[in-house]
Amino acid sequence: MLGPEFEQIARCIPNDDARVSSAEQMLAEAARRVDGPLRVLDLGCGDGRGLDLVTSTMPQADYCGVDIEGSPEVTQRSKQDARFHSYNGTDLPFADAAFDIVYSRQVFEHVRHPDKVVAEIRRVLKPGGMFVGSMSNLEPYHSYSIFNYTPYGVFRIMEDNGLDLMEMRPGMEGMALIMRRITSLRIKNFSLYYPLVEAKGRLNNWDARKRNYLKLRLSGHICFLARRPLEN
Repeated sequence: MLGPEFEQIARCIPNDDARVSSAEQMLAEAARRVDGPLRVLDLGCGDGRGLDLVTSTMPQADYCGVDIEGSPEVTQRSKQDARFHSYNGTDLPFADAAFDIVYSRQVFEHVRHPDKVVAEIRRVLKPGGMFVGSMSNLEPYHSYSIFNYTPYGVFRIMEDNGLDLMEMRPGMEGMALIMRRITSLRIKNFSLYYPLVEAKGRLNNWDARKRNYLKLRLSGHICFLARRPLEN
């Protein structure tokens, strides 16, 4: 039931607990791991709501947002108190090693050329810098979305483009997002499959890593933390 890929990606799956995580929690963890004044790029910044999150998490951070022109979210942007840039969807308009953290929350399901963009993220990160956020797994179609990412898919897109995937945690489960799409209600704390995973885990004496992995496979969002290696 774990699948043949489990041993390959197990090092990226925490064994501390099997809690539900979020992109915001991953950003806070990245802030704890990176020293000094922080330059943060909000990739796929949309309407700019990430600015408030970054400044509340890292009050001294230098925030910069970037997105494609004309997306539905960008057209709704009213914030004027930060630097927002546009790009062509592949080539980030920043110098090499310009940022300590790149944050991306639920953006990559909309990215046409994900490998190219991850390679660009690696380029603009300082050695030791962090790429953090979340990607869709079992999230229904929305706002011109194109791709969904399995746990193995997140592992491959990071590792194939020069980033070390350090951690993956399950976000809210896929069924919660499906119910939200059907009902148009932002249902909080809805969970159908995760309790079954916990029950099966107790029955089989599974550790948190195995329970995390099964939750990742059923998650709507996969939360991640990756790093540009120091030697590159």
